[in-house]
Amino acid sequence: MKVKIVNADSNHYDAMFQIHNQVMPENDRMTKKNFYDEFGLDTRKYFVALINGKVVGYVGVLDTITDYNIMGIAVSKNYAHCGVGTQLINFLKNYAKQNNVQTISLEVDEMNEIAIDFYKKMEFVLTNIRKKYYKDNDAYIMWYYL
Repeated sequence: MKVKIVNADSNHYDAMFQIHNQVMPENDRMTKKNFYDEFGLDTRKYFVALINGKVVGYVGVLDTITDYNIMGIAVSKNYAHCGVGTQLINFLKNYAKQNNVQTISLEVDEMNEIAIDFYKKMEFVLTNIRKKYYKDNDAYIMWYYL
């Protein structure tokens, strides 16, 4: 499957928000205003995965110069388990290397075994636990070292 990954721009936001609402648990969803406000921040970078010009996934990071903290990654349910998430993470790793970023970090709900397994497959390591980060659940803090 031919996936093209590009910097997100305002033409992609609606499709990204739809994917966000489609795949995120209800208690983790952002309002449309909050979602759109993220794009105006200088410290954020968003990339979209396109298939035939259609947005099928995205990844967004908080850029702290030496670390990219993944704020969100999502793939449309229509393209789940097709390698889009893997391509987004691999793109992010390469982009980070090109920009002299040392680490990529993230928080993931301790109950989200599918995501945890995915990040482990992508060579992220569990480094810490943030208690009650997700209301009743802890967050696993995972890092990828470049």
